[in-house]
Amino acid sequence: MAPSPTPSPRRASLLRLTAMGLLSSIISALIAASTVLALSDYQSYKNPIAGQAAGSPFQNYADDLQSALIAAFLWYIPVGTFVFPPLAKFLGASTGSGAVRLLKFAMLAALVWLLVGEAIYLVLSPLAPAPPGVQTHDLIMAALSGVLFAVIYDLLLRRRDYLLGQRSR
Repeated sequence: MAPSPTPSPRRASLLRLTAMGLLSSIISALIAASTVLALSDYQSYKNPIAGQAAGSPFQNYADDLQSALIAAFLWYIPVGTFVFPPLAKFLGASTGSGAVRLLKFAMLAALVWLLVGEAIYLVLSPLAPAPPGVQTHDLIMAALSGVLFAVIYDLLLRRRDYLLGQRSR
């Protein structure tokens, strides 16, 4: 008896894509907040004498974690839940599977987060202009945070597709 072919992934409903967007946003925010804090405390780890003057690096990390998590949740959840999934469905990025879907998600997410970052700069630049070079760096980081979200989003959709394939057997 020949093994049954794996079913092609079905088009996901907007509700499922939005739920995956919320879950991906939460996971992305947790990863991003903890990583940014660890990288920002690099000087404390590199030079323990200077770190002792400012307090324990671990205490600084624990003190700053709450505000970093709030900022990360504010960055990921609105866009990842309410903007990205409908755009992905409308533009057809959520169809298919494999590397092509991941590439479509990554490009779309990088563009969406880049545009959100640019919009924030357009609104805030008259109030508080950024030093030269900061905006470019921040927009690159915004696009990369979108790619992080897209990778997690695709992994969760792959898991969902796998579970749906297992259930139909």
